[in-house]
Amino acid sequence: MDAQELLERYALGERNFRTVDLSGVNLHAANLSEVALKKATLFEADLSGASLIGADLNGVMLRQANLVGANLSGARLNGAELYGANLTHADLSGASLWRANLRQAVLVEANLSRTNLHQANLSAADLRNANLTTANFSEADLLRANLAGASCGSARLTKAQLTLASLRGARLERADFTQAQLAGADLGWVNLTGANLTQANLAGVSLMEADLTGANLTRANLIEAKLMLVCLRGANLERSELTKANLTEADLSWANLSGANLSAACLRKATLTDANLRSAIVRGADLCDSTSPLSLNELDLSWTVVP
Repeated sequence: MDAQELLERYALGERNFRTVDLSGVNLHAANLSEVALKKATLFEADLSGASLIGADLNGVMLRQANLVGANLSGARLNGAELYGANLTHADLSGASLWRANLRQAVLVEANLSRTNLHQANLSAADLRNANLTTANFSEADLLRANLAGASCGSARLTKAQLTLASLRGARLERADFTQAQLAGADLGWVNLTGANLTQANLAGVSLMEADLTGANLTRANLIEAKLMLVCLRGANLERSELTKANLTEADLSWANLSGANLSAACLRKATLTDANLRSAIVRGADLCDSTSPLSLNELDLSWTVVP
């Protein structure tokens, strides 16, 4: 089937075009709202600026397709193949992409608010400055994905794979990263106020000058994390692992560090005003020039450098 036949039949009221082969077709700016293209093949098709609102695209093949500026709001793309597709400025708000393959897809400044991406593959995808507000990325693969500058407020990223991902400057306030894998990720200058990072793996992560005011980092793995100038005011770091973490000039005022392991951590010039350090382990930690009204009888200060 070619583009002309499809559009003519659509104009006559036909909506079911399941399993058709439309590889390479030019459907630029076409109106195909509510169309059913389940398991259809649109390999390298041009759907830029097209309207696919509420379309049934479950299992569709859109590998390397051009969907720049396309409107896919409310569309169903469960299990869809979108490897290398270009979705720059596309509207996917409220769409369902459960287990969809978006590996190396371009989603720069795309609207993915309220989108369901549960267990989707977004490894090496480009999501710079995208709107991911309240999106569901639970158990999604975002390995090495670029989310710099993205808006992810209240997004669900539980058990998501974000190892080596870039989230520099992203807005992640109230996002849920419970048990997420973020080892080696770049989270510099991010807004994580009120975020949930319970049991998240943040080993070796860069959080330089990030804002984690009121964040929950209970039992989080922050081994060798770069936390210079980070704001952790009122954050919950109970029983977190901070061995060899760099907290130079960090603000830990009113933070809960009870039971935390700060062995060999650098806390030079850190602010610990009214921080809870009960039962914290600080063997070998460097607390020089820190504002730390520590209760020495509650801490393990063996081999600790203190002011």
